[in-house]
Amino acid sequence: MKKVLVKFLPLVVAVIALGMLSGCASICGVEPEAPAPPPVKKFEGVPAPVTDKPAPAPELPTTYTVEKCDDLWSISAKPQIYGDALLWPLLVDANSDKIKNPNKLSVGMVLSIPRDVSDADKTAARAKAAKFPKYVPPAGAKRYCPPK
Repeated sequence: MKKVLVKFLPLVVAVIALGMLSGCASICGVEPEAPAPPPVKKFEGVPAPVTDKPAPAPELPTTYTVEKCDDLWSISAKPQIYGDALLWPLLVDANSDKIKNPNKLSVGMVLSIPRDVSDADKTAARAKAAKFPKYVPPAGAKRYCPPK
């Protein structure tokens, strides 16, 4: 009998300990009270009117005045212009009467920005930009452009 008691005593102690740890509620069958739900918030004020039309998008500029240190790459990369530096050939094509050399822009030059550009035109402009040779400034040229 002693051997049986020694074998089952740790099991009995473990069951009693678990019962004590889980509390009387699980042993006695008493359910704990659920916490009260938070109070309902009342809306005060006037709701915003619902409209069928979304707010109009801001007008994008149709011209751009060249500033110091501007080049076609940085102009077309501006978010209000195209947001894509590789679309600079669109500016060259639209301003062919003003731009003789794409690497040389005059400060104060007013460039027109075409807005009705198709996806095919954008693809062609990107291909043209990829083929255009990289601009290399002449030897001894000093160009300092402070960050804007």
